Amino acid sequence: MASPVILICVTAQPFEHGTVDERFRYCQTGRHWGPRGAAGILPWAVTPDGRAWVLLSHRSERVAAGGTWSTFGGAIDIGETPWQAAVRETGEETCGIDVARGAVTAELEAPCPHGCGWSYRTFVVRIEPAVGHLPAVSIAAAAAWETEAVCWVLADEVGGHGDLHPGLQASWPVLSEAITAA
Repeated sequence: MASPVILICVTAQPFEHGTVDERFRYCQTGRHWGPRGAAGILPWAVTPDGRAWVLLSHRSERVAAGGTWSTFGGAIDIGETPWQAAVRETGEETCGIDVARGAVTAELEAPCPHGCGWSYRTFVVRIEPAVGHLPAVSIAAAAAWETEAVCWVLADEVGGHGDLHPGLQASWPVLSEAITAA
């Protein structure tokens, strides 16, 4: 006689809007990464010739909005502040800069326009260049799946970039003003 098969099923409790995926905040128009919101850092520096540069991440095709240029960032974990999440995410994605030692020159919160409660907070962080040149920054090995490249770009040229992440494109005028005013 065969032994009876006993199935034990564990069902996740539904989150907002009946979802069971706790990696996202669901919204009437789709979903946002990070149920507690997300945060990122836009590092920038001024070279001796007085030009402002920003460090951008070229997103891998394997992530949302892949193939676009963006800030460094990601979901806010349980118990983290937006600043802590932004510093952690930037450290996970890059090698060569320590944004926690930089000066926060602006902070911008961009809430979801559909009122679902999700927002993305960007910290504009000035990095002091070493001996007159921009810091050499590379992709951290652990982030190679989500980041294809990092690049210092003249701040004056960012707005004309045709392939910016939609969130960065929308917030660039305010972020650019913050860099110019600092």
